[in-house]
Amino acid sequence: MSHLPALPPEGQIELFLETFSSLPTYGIGRKPENEIVLSNGKISGQHARLVRCSASCFILEDLTSKHGTFVNDVRISRKVVGLDDKIRFADAEYTVKQLLGLLVDKQPSSAETRKVLPEPHRASKANATLEFAPEFAELQQVYEQYPKLRRDCRNREKMIRTGSVILSSLVGVSAVLTTGGGAVPFIQLMSGAGLSMLIPTLCSTLLSTDEKLEIIDKEYREKYRCPNPACRDPFGTREWELLAQQKTCRRCQAVWVN
Repeated sequence: MSHLPALPPEGQIELFLETFSSLPTYGIGRKPENEIVLSNGKISGQHARLVRCSASCFILEDLTSKHGTFVNDVRISRKVVGLDDKIRFADAEYTVKQLLGLLVDKQPSSAETRKVLPEPHRASKANATLEFAPEFAELQQVYEQYPKLRRDCRNREKMIRTGSVILSSLVGVSAVLTTGGGAVPFIQLMSGAGLSMLIPTLCSTLLSTDEKLEIIDKEYREKYRCPNPACRDPFGTREWELLAQQKTCRRCQAVWVN
């Protein structure tokens, strides 16, 4: 990664966001120069492109292909998609997850990535006692960040300033600036910090305001749920403080507050 100029810590993060808000983009098509090569005569040489916006949200854009790009059987020109959405190029069908699997040889090895990134906290562990207090506490960030990000994503300069404040308060300047200089390591580093992994995406010029809002809403709905993986009851717009007063999930009896 190139050295950032000597700026105050907040200024360094703002420069980081300016530099790396150009999101990872993967060309899809028949030609070998694409990041995802699909050997099918009905697929155009440069058929579509996939933009990674978060660990689970992407923008799929058709590049005026002859036989079209479809999401869940509806022809699209550009659409926000998730890992399990059904994608069809001409007559070839994939999920987004399967398409990403074709990128394996072009991405850093998982061992190499783990040297840079700590493993994010996961709620998928077996938990015989149904105690999820740490996981529930993390959801306070999701609830508090959601309205701020929706408000500020409409103005890029304001989003960069807001993002700088959020990032420096959560993980410290050094952690942000030593993620290897790319958006994918950054997304993985921030995956356990509320909605913060969306900040480079929300600073990007590649997305419209409506797309940014849709991605924020998708990520919020996915994260703001009962942390018990066997339950995952959505919290919707319920205030985190009121849920904390409730202390347990009425559906699965998971303990949120000891």
